[in-house]
Amino acid sequence: MKIIRVLWGNDINHEIPPCPLMDNEVVYVWGDENNQMMIDRGWETRPYHTSFLFEGKYNAFGKKLLALKEAMDEFGEVLLLDWDCHLIKPLDKKFYNTLKTKPVQIPLYIQHKDTKDAILEILPPNQSIELQKELDILGKGFKKYGWEWEDGYVAPNFGFVYCRDKDFAQKLFDIAIKHDLQTVVDEFATLIQVDCTLEEYIKKYLPTVLRGSSNDKFIFNARLHKLGKKFNDYIDNITEITPYFNHV
Repeated sequence: MKIIRVLWGNDINHEIPPCPLMDNEVVYVWGDENNQMMIDRGWETRPYHTSFLFEGKYNAFGKKLLALKEAMDEFGEVLLLDWDCHLIKPLDKKFYNTLKTKPVQIPLYIQHKDTKDAILEILPPNQSIELQKELDILGKGFKKYGWEWEDGYVAPNFGFVYCRDKDFAQKLFDIAIKHDLQTVVDEFATLIQVDCTLEEYIKKYLPTVLRGSSNDKFIFNARLHKLGKKFNDYIDNITEITPYFNHV
């Protein structure tokens, strides 16, 4: 199993460690400077020097689908991790045996139905008009594709993706292109592909090695954080989670 990461953009990501923290990592990276930075820090890379895919204003997360598809073609079994998905205990035999139980595993998280305003509540004031427009699009997408749960909409969190199903990865990529998905392209594509109830998703795709959003993230007395903690409690009541990662 190969561990893959994805990096794009002009801003240096402060979450990127100075060197790889796990063995067997590969970074799919956009931009020559980013590629050289990752090589200098000790990573194996797969660079994209030019690409016409997912270069729109609101669809950059589709790059993760392209990386997943190509990683599956090369390696056949991968674990895609976001940079804010932090290892908190060694990956032992139990971890790998757990992954063997389902060919695709992606955790869940929740956004408030009042998506834009609930997110703005936990951000500094006077956010840009551009961000507010993006949050409007995000909210419409969650309402269209997500599972309704109490005051929120639930979706797969693409910060952790275990996959050994090449066809699944290809279909996510194809769906993103076909539907011209925006904002969290990867998560909306997954919702379209699985085409099932929340309860069915939990049985078929939910991993037990982390939460989609760690409880450590919920530090504010705000609607989104209260709802996130409540949803995690719901998941904990129906399945046993042994966290190997914190996704913050």
